[in-house]
Amino acid sequence: MPFTDLQRRPAAAMLFVIASIPSSVLFAQTATPTPTPTSGTVASTPPATAATTVPQPVPMNRGVVVLDPAHGGVDSGSRISDTLVEKDVTLAFAFKLRSLLTSRGFTVVMTRDSDAAFEANSPSTPLSLDDRAGIANHQRPVACLLLHATSAGSGVHLYTSDIAPTAGEPALQPWLTAQAAWVGESGKLERQIATALDRSRVVLASGNAAVRPVDSLTCPAVVVELAPSGDDPATITDTSYQQKVSEAIAGAMVFWQHQAQAPVRILPVPPPAAPAASAAATESNP
Repeated sequence: MPFTDLQRRPAAAMLFVIASIPSSVLFAQTATPTPTPTSGTVASTPPATAATTVPQPVPMNRGVVVLDPAHGGVDSGSRISDTLVEKDVTLAFAFKLRSLLTSRGFTVVMTRDSDAAFEANSPSTPLSLDDRAGIANHQRPVACLLLHATSAGSGVHLYTSDIAPTAGEPALQPWLTAQAAWVGESGKLERQIATALDRSRVVLASGNAAVRPVDSLTCPAVVVELAPSGDDPATITDTSYQQKVSEAIAGAMVFWQHQAQAPVRILPVPPPAAPAASAAATESNP
């Protein structure tokens, strides 16, 4: 379906992404020995220094790519033609991409690999947008490609989140703006894919928007929306056309695998420790 028709993120977020931080690196403090009091002197304790933290790079699995074929099951997506719906196009597109990425050494995780879009442990529960984001975030992939299809326009449309970027990934962050730390890398990934598509002479359009589940992803993330190669909507299923697009994207991922840079995790800095009580010793009067 047209990307602008995707569900937009709510104004307020109640869920959070919590990074797993070893307690051994959360707080690091250097102990300062306290001088031993002597007769006739006053022993002073040096002021406690604030605990320091060591920034930790966010984990990234450079050999893993997540593909999210949009829609599935009762959710057909947009209607491409009288006999074709979006969910079927995105799944076929994902299979081609998975084959090419696997042959290049990537491990590919798909949020769905059949017409259905249900939770693995609950065949009656539809896979939500948050579920799709959760699958991707669990993998910590080098890239997440969200696959859509539309009969509008032609070629390939690329989109990234328009969330304002942050300098790093906080340990506790709102679920609906988790992409903020990755916006810069997502933009670089989009340009890498765009360059590859341009070299393959694929018509290209790009932009950004505030949508889900892109905004909840903690990885470089790009929406890849496939449109017909020409005026005829049926060309969207042309095997040679989909193959050309898939090969360009797979080739771009090989270069991206070594270029991607994970943001630094922002660790909380605890307040300074309370100063220890000073001990004083005085001589006795004769």
